[in-house]
Amino acid sequence: MASSSVFDKNIQLIQNHSRTYSQQQYVYPVVSRRSRGISIGINISPTGLCNFHCVYCQVLGESRLEETQRQRANLPAIALDVLENELRQTLTASLNGELFRQGTFAQTPQAMRRVNDIALSGNGEPTLSPQFHQTVQVAAKVRKELNAADVKLVVITNATQLQRPEISAAMDLLFDNHGEVWAKLDAGTDAYYQKIDRCSVSFDTIINNITALAKRRPLVIQTMLLKLHGESISDKELRAYVERIQKICESGGKIQRIQLYTIARKTAEKYAEPLDNALLDAIAKRIRNETRLLTETFYGMEKSG
Repeated sequence: MASSSVFDKNIQLIQNHSRTYSQQQYVYPVVSRRSRGISIGINISPTGLCNFHCVYCQVLGESRLEETQRQRANLPAIALDVLENELRQTLTASLNGELFRQGTFAQTPQAMRRVNDIALSGNGEPTLSPQFHQTVQVAAKVRKELNAADVKLVVITNATQLQRPEISAAMDLLFDNHGEVWAKLDAGTDAYYQKIDRCSVSFDTIINNITALAKRRPLVIQTMLLKLHGESISDKELRAYVERIQKICESGGKIQRIQLYTIARKTAEKYAEPLDNALLDAIAKRIRNETRLLTETFYGMEKSG
């Protein structure tokens, strides 16, 4: 299932994933291809706390902190009352159409003027926040209050913390409120994982966490495909990736779909570049054929000059 649609024809609109909106601290709407409409983001990582240091990171100008107990303990507390009010106002404006009378959102095509989800993501890894569970509670409360039954609760995660009991409990609450987990899996081998994601958490932990959660509830896999120093993913690495997906399914894990995407905005490392559409489609076709899973593609940014 390729995304050669209105979403990719409006590349400049979807490239704007600013995490600031109307002077709000935590909540921001974006036009999202992967959501196929409006995604209302909740940024519970305003300091940029993340234990991935991806070569393709597109959150620029933010500090990148190592994931340690000390740093998590010293994080500034999220003002949950402010977050709740911002979410209520933004979701209301998105549902009643007021959002599409504002700034660049006025350019949003009709096909994209639907609210798909409230997404816990932001400038870092959301599950590192000590207030992750409370934030899920707030999102569930506002969604119910505004009768937004069709709006999903989504967490976009690197899967490093899914084994923690408090995160597991938060995921149960998420799933009970029309929730989805979009888990990142960028590699098939530890070596490539370290080259792309650059994380001290072991690759085995990532695989085990994704597998364990997928056995409990269906989830979405997100995979970045890109060129490093002009070279795309090798055939050997792609085979290893497919085998990882197959093993998750063979062990009883349920995968709703795989989202294959490439670079759409400026990256942390200049040597990380987007794949062209034809190559992304070819890789997607192979993964689709070998895993028999729904596979979506999301193309990269237009080249200038």
